[in-house]
Amino acid sequence: MMRLNEREWKVFSLTGENGLFPIHATSTGVDSIKLKDGDDTTLPYITRTEMNNGISKFISAKNLAYGKDEGGCITIGLDTQTAYWQPTSFVTGQNIHVLRSGKLNFYSYQFIAVILRQQMKSKFNWGGNGATLGRLKKLKIMLPVTGEGKPDYKFMEDYIRELMERKYKQYQDYVQKQMATLADKCYVNRGGSTF
Repeated sequence: MMRLNEREWKVFSLTGENGLFPIHATSTGVDSIKLKDGDDTTLPYITRTEMNNGISKFISAKNLAYGKDEGGCITIGLDTQTAYWQPTSFVTGQNIHVLRSGKLNFYSYQFIAVILRQQMKSKFNWGGNGATLGRLKKLKIMLPVTGEGKPDYKFMEDYIRELMERKYKQYQDYVQKQMATLADKCYVNRGGSTF
């Protein structure tokens, strides 16, 4: 298993002239009371919630009339200090900002979203000291680096990929164990005969 403590880490500005990302408000920012009803509720509505990857609910494509943001980014919920990877197009509630970089992929975005959440939770809180656009522009995060002192996106990708593979293996083992238990119960319930 790759170890985070065996890597060299360096502080980087989140945004700004030498920062990792440009940051901007989302294209929508629709209050939930203005959302349009419809039968095709497949469009994620991202808010500042700390649950479900920031997805408050799925809404109708009719809400695309308000605009949309493309997936492949991290959404940041101001006030609640949430940061989540968004894989698909979405519409947002208010006070959501977006980080996007062409240097990242699914795995490296996941790594940075976790680091970002932890950093924001330690620096900001609900109320007077919440995450604001101004405070985000001053935020610094620590990332593993290459020998040249640049963010090591390949390590981040490999680390998350390895974690996910371990989780998939744990899940497969669990399912196989449950299936074996179920098969044993079925065998016993049928008087020892196979089914």
